[in-house]
Formats: sequence, C-alpha cells, structure tokens
Amino acid sequence: MTGRVAGKRALVTGGARGIGRACALRLAEEGADVAVIDIASDVPTVPYAGARQDQLESIRAEVEALGRRAIARVADVARSETIDPVVAEMVSDWGGVDILVAAAGIDSWGNAWELNEATWQRMIDVNLGGVWRSAKAVSPVMIQQKSGSMVLVGSLLSHRPNRLFAHYTAAKHGVLGLARAFALELGPYMVRANCIAPGAVRTDMVMNQTYLDMVGGHPGTAEEEVRKLYLSRRTIPVPWVEPVDIANAALFLASDEARYVTGISLPVDLGSLLK
Repeated sequence: MTGRVAGKRALVTGGARGIGRACALRLAEEGADVAVIDIASDVPTVPYAGARQDQLESIRAEVEALGRRAIARVADVARSETIDPVVAEMVSDWGGVDILVAAAGIDSWGNAWELNEATWQRMIDVNLGGVWRSAKAVSPVMIQQKSGSMVLVGSLLSHRPNRLFAHYTAAKHGVLGLARAFALELGPYMVRANCIAPGAVRTDMVMNQTYLDMVGGHPGTAEEEVRKLYLSRRTIPVPWVEPVDIANAALFLASDEARYVTGISLPVDLGSLLK
C-alpha cells in the first residue's frame, strides 16, 4: 500500500538524524508534507556529538526530492518559543497539522545518586518536557480541525528500569503517561495519541564509542562485544532494530489504519520485554 498518509501535514521533532529522520522520510514516502525541527548542535550534558545543521538541511532536500513540501528549522524542544513558530508556519503555509512525531531525545548515564542537577534537568527538559511542549503546540490546531494523530517516542524504559538510566527511565515513563493523558483529553475531538517503545535502535545515540564503552564496562569496547550482550537480551535473535522499524510503527499509528487506536504503547523491541 502506498499513500497511507497522502495529503497529511506532519511535524517531526529531532528529525535531522536517527529515528526522527527515518520517520520524516517514511511519512514523506507515503504522501505527507513534513516539517522537521532539530537542535542541530551538541548538548553540554550529552556525552556524544549532536546532529548538525547540514543534516537538517539534507532531510529537507530529501523530503522535497520525494515530491512533498518540506520545512526544516533549528529548534530546541526544551523551549516552547522555538517550537510554536514552526507550528504557526505550518498553519499559515499548509493550513494545519495532522501528525506529530515527537522523536527528539538525548541520552546520558550514571548512577542515580551521582547524577548532577544539570544532567538530570536537561534529560527531563528534552525527553519528557520536549514531548509535552510539542504535543501542547499542535493540540489547539488539532482540536480546531477535530482530527490528528500524535506519536510520542518513548522507550523500552517506559515500561521497566535499567541501571545507570534513572533520569532517562523517569522521562520515558512520563512519555507513556503523557500519551495516555493526551489520548484521554483529546479523544472527544477525534485526536489520537500513542506511544512507541523502542528497544536499542542502531543510531548515533548508541553507536558511538562512549556508549559502547559504557555498555561493555571498559574503554575500547568493540561493537561485537555489545552485539553479543544485546543478543542475550532478545527473544528475536537480532541485536538492534533499525530506525526504519520505528518509522514504520510511527507511520501505522499516524495513518488511518490506526484510526481507532489511541492511548497505547507499541513496543518495537525484538521481544526484550518478554525476558
């Protein structure tokens, strides 16, 4: 099936790379116009490199190459004043917003009792507050339209904890709560809200040496070591899912195929929650 979101207008946060980028492309491939926002810079509390301006510009070009309209803007989901103008631009230029994919997120790690205030606060501001700000920004438009679909990217850690990730776990538990709250409150306006719960996804967030060393427990951890460790945690014997796997789930939840699906969490985790 093609054209599953034909004529829809989508906002994707964190869209310069990784899961957000894959979602933007899948939505465009299936007929949506796509506005992408990303901070497109390093974040001081994050121990790996951030996305770049050229990546943000390239996703705009790729969406347009698919024959769809595109907007690409630098924005920090921790600041509503950078999100709201993009939503206003979509309404002004395109007439509305039909889909939100809130994929912007960061990662960092440390024992719960050793995290500093800045690291904790930035995690909550981006991974939880950023989702709330994005959903808040599009809600009035969707309410007025009496239609819309919000896809909030949570995590496997929306459902269970993991050592060294107290702040990430707290934020992602909150994302699932937000999805359910928005679903409950916006349902009477025919607006749906759902959560995706990915396991480890093969993106820059986890495929960097700092992260590999954290998982392996020693400097210079090889990717193969992490691969074996991850395989031991899966029901399906694959170490990582790919960004497109999350994008396909987002596409389903955003489309009319899921028109009566709201308030759920959809794991894409290779059966990790079964173990």
